Amino acid sequence: MNTIQIKAHVGGTSTNDEGCTLKYLLFPYFRDNVPVMVSFKGTTPMSSSFFNSSFGELIDEFGYDTFKSVVLPRDITASHLNLIKMYIKMHQQNETA
Repeated sequence: MNTIQIKAHVGGTSTNDEGCTLKYLLFPYFRDNVPVMVSFKGTTPMSSSFFNSSFGELIDEFGYDTFKSVVLPRDITASHLNLIKMYIKMHQQNETA
């Protein structure tokens, strides 16, 4: 199984540009519905800009169920996990609004 190490591809997890880089790295896995490990090792907590331009756009395009089956988080801290959960909850609420 392939692993994408966020730190190896982006300088940080705070800007839209950095989020777009991750989105384009993940897109083929979503398109083909292939699981991929995503390593958060050495990254800072994500900003809403980073999340919206990466995971958020992929969730919007492919749905939350696909996100759960494709993205397998690794090396994730409690703060990363809490932020991801919070952003996903907000995305789900926006979809139903």
